[in-house]
Amino acid sequence: MAFLSIDHLSSSLPEVRLLLICHAEGMQNRYTELLQRAEPAADSGLTAFGWEQTSQLAQWLATHEAIDVLYSAPLLQSRLTAQRLGQTLGMPVTVDDRLPGRFPPDLTLPDAWDRNERSIEHFTSQPSIDPASPYGVYLYGLAEALNAIVLANWGKTIAVVLSGNGVATAVRHFAGGHALALGVNHTALTELRRQDGAWMLLFANRCEHLPMGSVPAPRQRASDSEAETGGEIAKDVAQVVATYARIPPRGDEQANAKRLQRLQHLLKFAQIPKDLSVLDVGTGTGQLAMWLAEEGAREVVGIDISPAMLEAAELLRLSTRSAGAKRVSFRLAPAHALPFRDERFDAIFCRLVLHHSHKPQIILAELARLLKHNGVLIVADLLSADDPVKRATQNAIEEKRNPSHIGVFGAEQIRKLVIGAGFAIEAEQTAIFDRELEEWLGDMQTDAGGRTVVKEMVEAGLETDAAGLHARRQANKLHFDQRLIYVKAVKP
Repeated sequence: MAFLSIDHLSSSLPEVRLLLICHAEGMQNRYTELLQRAEPAADSGLTAFGWEQTSQLAQWLATHEAIDVLYSAPLLQSRLTAQRLGQTLGMPVTVDDRLPGRFPPDLTLPDAWDRNERSIEHFTSQPSIDPASPYGVYLYGLAEALNAIVLANWGKTIAVVLSGNGVATAVRHFAGGHALALGVNHTALTELRRQDGAWMLLFANRCEHLPMGSVPAPRQRASDSEAETGGEIAKDVAQVVATYARIPPRGDEQANAKRLQRLQHLLKFAQIPKDLSVLDVGTGTGQLAMWLAEEGAREVVGIDISPAMLEAAELLRLSTRSAGAKRVSFRLAPAHALPFRDERFDAIFCRLVLHHSHKPQIILAELARLLKHNGVLIVADLLSADDPVKRATQNAIEEKRNPSHIGVFGAEQIRKLVIGAGFAIEAEQTAIFDRELEEWLGDMQTDAGGRTVVKEMVEAGLETDAAGLHARRQANKLHFDQRLIYVKAVKP
């Protein structure tokens, strides 16, 4: 529901529209104790719910608004929200360092009048705000920044992503009620419009893009071929999001140690030089991205399509007390359509991503676009036996464990995909890891029914090696060989 609205407007065109957007839910909203233990200036990213809010808002804006320019405050929570909006709207984001973030912890609203006084005159009165007070510094800094943005974009519809404090302060400034405690929901919209020589507040805290709101208008229909390809990719993405919807537990120390050993094994193969800008595609819980930073990468951007995985990754980053953590950031984006300019990265890691897609060639073509000339691509993915029957059996097992699994590849298939995307292969390696079946199933939190089916399938093929996994019993437990193919390629 709008806080304040103008029901009657002049028929004249607005001189300028200012659309203030509260950023999405951040980690500090859910993990307060963790951030209190972190360094005082720690800036946090979005939760899984925050990424979902941002995606919902982006789709609503794409069908309901015609935005000309998009600005963001420098706060990470605001930048990530704005970047996701810009990605969907196909427009750049200008980060304006003059825009303030959240209130300082000790800041309070000015007590401009007796709060027991009920006269409406006090709402419209303008209390004297000391420019040197904490609130005055915040208020005048925000007002000056917004004023500069408006003057530079007169005649346009301007969207600005701010903290809830920023949006509420702007409304109080325009309304002249600085003692008003105004609540602003995450991703809520507030519109201020300059029309007929006067500023008007059209609406505040508009949230119809969130569930229980209006249904977005249908998009223009694509061609049949585009619709078929896009529909298949969309199904792949939706299945990945649904499968990884619940954030996995950290696991026990032994399982985490084995996971880190596998990552170290890949890094040893990759031999990536230090001081590079690196993209980690399918970052998951962010462990590889963190390792890359610790190994000396200048910058690591981890992308994933799962909001739950990104929340886990951001939680890991905030929990890690190291200089490398400051060089890592995470973004929500599908691997086949990444929100970065051409030749943005020096190196790209694509680990355990391709087997989730019906169109892996589209993903590799996108990575070729983003990689600088002579940049390095590292692909690591599941490797199947050459026997098509064994490959089909392995696919059936993988799919029962992970419903987002599409298909494993043979070595020659991977080579053709990488070369077909324009890369030159420099090195290749087969990695074999001993995996205990229960631990492997636990990684995906496979339900009891799925576990039973997988165990039966593995046991049925113990003698014949039906899936090409070299399944065996060790100390009354089922073990198998997880085979991965590593490919190191260069963009000529």
